Amino acid sequence: LFFFMIIGLTGTMGAGKSEVVKYLKNKGFEHYVYSDILKGIAKQRNIEPTRKNLRELGTKIKKETKNMGILSINLLKKIKTDKAVVDGIRNASEIRELRKRKDVYIIGVTAQQKPRYQRLKKRKRTGDPKTFEEFKKADNLENRGKTKGQNINNCLKMADFTINNSGSLEQLKKNIEKILKTISS
Repeated sequence: LFFFMIIGLTGTMGAGKSEVVKYLKNKGFEHYVYSDILKGIAKQRNIEPTRKNLRELGTKIKKETKNMGILSINLLKKIKTDKAVVDGIRNASEIRELRKRKDVYIIGVTAQQKPRYQRLKKRKRTGDPKTFEEFKKADNLENRGKTKGQNINNCLKMADFTINNSGSLEQLKKNIEKILKTISS
C-alpha cells in the first residue's frame, strides 16, 4: 500500500514537537520547519533571527502578500517526498492552506507550562526566554492570539489529533504510534 502523508505539527513551545519530529524522521518522514522559511527571509533582509523578530517578520510577510497561509504554500512547494512532517504551525490559515491537500493530518502537542519551561532551559535554543516570567509572557502571547497572526490554542482546536506530552518519552512515542496506525488504516 503506497500513499502520501503530510503531518503538520502545532503546539505550545517546549511541548515536545521536536521529539515528535525525531520519531517521525526515524519512520522515514522528511522534516520541514516553518521558521526555516522565515529565517531565510530574515537573512536576506539582515534581520537577527530571534523568536520575537521571526514572529514580527511572519506578520509582515503575511501583510505584504495579503495571505495568512503563505508559509504553508511555501513549505508545500518544498516537499518532494511521500512522507513529510511540517513543524511549527502557528495560525489557522496555515492549517486551512495545508488542508487543501487530502493527505494532511494535523497533530497538536501540549504540556503544562512548568515542564515546558524546564525543557526550554535544557535545549538552550537561541531566542528562547531566559526566565520563567519571560516564558509565561511569550507563551501567553503566542497561545492566546495576542500576537498578530499567531494563535496556537486555535490551531490546537483544529488538530485531528492531540497529544498531551506531560508523561514520559516512551508514552509520547506510544501516542505517536497510535496516531500513525489510525491514519494508515
